[in-house]
Amino acid sequence: MHKSNEIVIVGDGFAAAIMVIHLLRKGVPASSITLIGPGEIGRGNAYSCASQSYRLNVREDLLITFSDDPLHFARWAQSHIHDPEAKTTAGYFYRRHDFGRYISELVSHELGLRQLKRIPTKVTQILRRGDDWTLSLSNQDQLIAKQLIIATGNAPPSWPCNVNTKLASPTWIHTHLVENPWAGEYLQEVGSHEDIILLGGGLTALDAINALVEQGHRGMIYVISPRKIFPPVQAPWQRQQEPKWPKQLSPRRFIRFMREYLPSVDAATSEWQCSWEELRVNLNTIWQQFSSKQRLILLKRVGWIWSLYRFRASPQTIASYEQLRAKNQIHFILGRAQLISCARPNIKVLLDNGYEAVGERIINCTGVGVDPLLSNLITSQLAIPDDLQQSIAVDTNLRVLDSNQKAWENLWLIGPATMGSLGDVVAASAITKQAEQLAEQMKMRV
Repeated sequence: MHKSNEIVIVGDGFAAAIMVIHLLRKGVPASSITLIGPGEIGRGNAYSCASQSYRLNVREDLLITFSDDPLHFARWAQSHIHDPEAKTTAGYFYRRHDFGRYISELVSHELGLRQLKRIPTKVTQILRRGDDWTLSLSNQDQLIAKQLIIATGNAPPSWPCNVNTKLASPTWIHTHLVENPWAGEYLQEVGSHEDIILLGGGLTALDAINALVEQGHRGMIYVISPRKIFPPVQAPWQRQQEPKWPKQLSPRRFIRFMREYLPSVDAATSEWQCSWEELRVNLNTIWQQFSSKQRLILLKRVGWIWSLYRFRASPQTIASYEQLRAKNQIHFILGRAQLISCARPNIKVLLDNGYEAVGERIINCTGVGVDPLLSNLITSQLAIPDDLQQSIAVDTNLRVLDSNQKAWENLWLIGPATMGSLGDVVAASAITKQAEQLAEQMKMRV
């Protein structure tokens, strides 16, 4: 077992990297920080892309890593990225791979000649020992943390239904059933005339579509989704004003106000998106004022609409989709998958409406999976589920709540997993604010 470590950060993606950056900027010694994660720091699931076709879905000026210098990435990109395809009428939409490179370089710059203790493995379990935390690692080692920050980001996707693979070899299954497509390695295996099934109709599906179009795919693409709609394309919006929200909001009044505030124009227009983004400014504060019951009501009534319009698509991916649509090369199949079965050379997907879709390869585009580490904390009664039952609960200071709803004094969670407790915490700018907030607290504790 390792000796006690002052500050341990679990994770190696954007949330973990931005936490390290802001701790260092606040004067926390690098020698007091231990980072646990198997990948290159700053890459994570979102930015460790093998595919050059995967693009950011927000323009360059919205990727904020320093609140006091919001255009830092935009300037860096202009001088460090050669990507002629990034420029669109709505702004620059760079490759995810390049943003990951930017974050990695930021960490190196902040460290300078100092060394950060890295443990290239995963944490499998967290237990309480006295006033400290004991972490079990996948390499069979253990580590003690005085202060622990969980920054694991979005968990990789998993199949949303049962998968029957009895009639196929493990090698064939590995290449033809793509459970986690986020890095894009699978693309080099795809035959140009294969019929592809995309399970899900969000941004991950659009990433796959863009990549397939760029490599000249000629086969059919089938999109299995409950609705025949993709997220709208990003427009060149700018916030113009701040809405005057009603007092004493209920879920019903909240929804009514949003409907009245949004103009009666297409969601892909700048006018509509300006209004939408103006509404988003105060959403976290409003969300935190709602009760658990009210949050669940909102999720049930407008959850899918929120996901559709919140996660808008880059112009490049929508252009690829339109290209397929013009050739009648893409087809929506409405429904939800109940069973995936393999009988080489085909893959069959049985839907809840009885329809059976058939293709030669299936790509899981259903989104974020379940984080086993956070689930383990709930099972161990060291944490409680958030109101949406999708993660663990935290307070407004990012401290994890125990089984008595009391905040731990030395256990924090940052990143998209805090969304159920705190609201709209998905964008880089929101995670940056969390890291800055927590770094301010931590500098007084070391």
